[in-house]
Amino acid sequence: MALKPIFFLAAFALPAPAFAQEEWQYKATVYGWFPGVSAIVETPVGDAEAEADFDEVLEDLDIAFLGALEAKKGRFSLVGDLQFFDIGVESATPSGAVFSEVEVDSQMALFSAYATYAVIDNDRTRFDIGGGSRFVGATIDTRLTGQGAVPNVLLSNDGSWADLLIAARVNQALNDRWFGVAYADIGGFGIGDSSELTWQASAGAGYRFGGSWSAAAGYRHLSIERAFGPTDITVEVSGPFLGVQKSF
Repeated sequence: MALKPIFFLAAFALPAPAFAQEEWQYKATVYGWFPGVSAIVETPVGDAEAEADFDEVLEDLDIAFLGALEAKKGRFSLVGDLQFFDIGVESATPSGAVFSEVEVDSQMALFSAYATYAVIDNDRTRFDIGGGSRFVGATIDTRLTGQGAVPNVLLSNDGSWADLLIAARVNQALNDRWFGVAYADIGGFGIGDSSELTWQASAGAGYRFGGSWSAAAGYRHLSIERAFGPTDITVEVSGPFLGVQKSF
């Protein structure tokens, strides 16, 4: 199954109490994310690792829709981020004499909601820290192609869970038009039924066209490590993004 580039669409808002003499400001971003992906899945014949690079996404341009919206008032921000993607990778197996190929198909829906506070907020720099939770629903199918008399094997893992997050973000004005932005979060920590570890990071630069429109480009990485029963699975998705932002 070929990789699917990922497109973001504004889709979420949160109500919040009013703050004196401040107005709510909103920002929506629509952008394409064209990632490579790697997946490591425990199997009866050892760890199966499948990987596909960014350039392989150009072979099949299927689309997945995701969404994000930020509401900001003074130093406080509320952020919602909804993602869905369906990606597949394949490679040789760790036991080539028994199975000739492994294919890992991942369907994941992720919804992150968090609040931040700007510890630095001036004309050029805004640095936010905060926290929240990411809710994940995932189905990960691993297919092992048998050789000779060895039959094919299908391992299916699915589940849903929530991961607590710690997040940080910085926006830096470079001049009147250009700006830089970076974001990172980390969570899970094996608490209850959560991921053993999940984190994502992105960094990029943008250009303002006018009062409310801008374009941005950069690089983003997402990693999830979790046990599905007796099976440990690690999925990592990373690649460049390009998009358009609208403030209102």
